[in-house]
Amino acid sequence: MKKQIVIATNNANKLKEFKSLFANTPYEVLSLADINFTGVIKEDGESFSDNAVIKAMTIHKLTNLPVIADDSGLSVNALEGFPGVNSARFMEGSPYTEKNAAIIKMLEGHSDKSAKFICAIALVGLDSFPQVFIGEVKGTIINEARGEEGFGYDPIFFHPNSQKTFAEMTLEEKDEISHRGRATALLFEYLETHYF
Repeated sequence: MKKQIVIATNNANKLKEFKSLFANTPYEVLSLADINFTGVIKEDGESFSDNAVIKAMTIHKLTNLPVIADDSGLSVNALEGFPGVNSARFMEGSPYTEKNAAIIKMLEGHSDKSAKFICAIALVGLDSFPQVFIGEVKGTIINEARGEEGFGYDPIFFHPNSQKTFAEMTLEEKDEISHRGRATALLFEYLETHYF
C-alpha cells in the first residue's frame, strides 16, 4: 500500500505537475480537497521559503501526514524583485492576462527585462524539522503574451536557451528546466536518499 503525502495546494495545475512527478514512487499524492481542507492559510512570510514552511506546517498539524508545500513567484530585476512573494496577490482577483499586461506596462522604458522564477518547496513531517529546497530559472519578460500551456506568468516569461516562453512548452519540457522542476529535483534527490 502506498504511503500518503499531502501537496498543500488548491491549484489544479500545480497538483497535476506534482502527480506526474510522483507517478512512480511509493507515495500517493493527496490534495487539500482530498483531506477536506477549505481554510485560508495566511502566507505572511518575508520569503518564498517562509511561506512554503508556513503552509506545510499548518497542514501537517491538522493531518499528521507528511506535507509538501511550495511558494513560488516571479522576480523582475528592473522592478527590484517585484512582484516577488506577492506574485499571486498582485492585482488579486484579476485574471493573469491582466496581471501579465500590467507587468509588461511596468517595464516600458526599461532596457533590462531580465527576470527569474523562484520556487521554494518545504517538506514537513518526515524529519524533526522542515526541509526546504529552492529552484530558480532565469529568463526575460517579453512584450506580449505567447503560448497556451502553463499558467500564471508563463506566457510572458521567455527562456532564452529554449527560445520559448514557459507557456509554449509542453509540461515535460517545462518540468526539465523550470524553477519548480529544479526545486522538485532537489526534493526527490533528498527523498530517494532517505525515504524511497
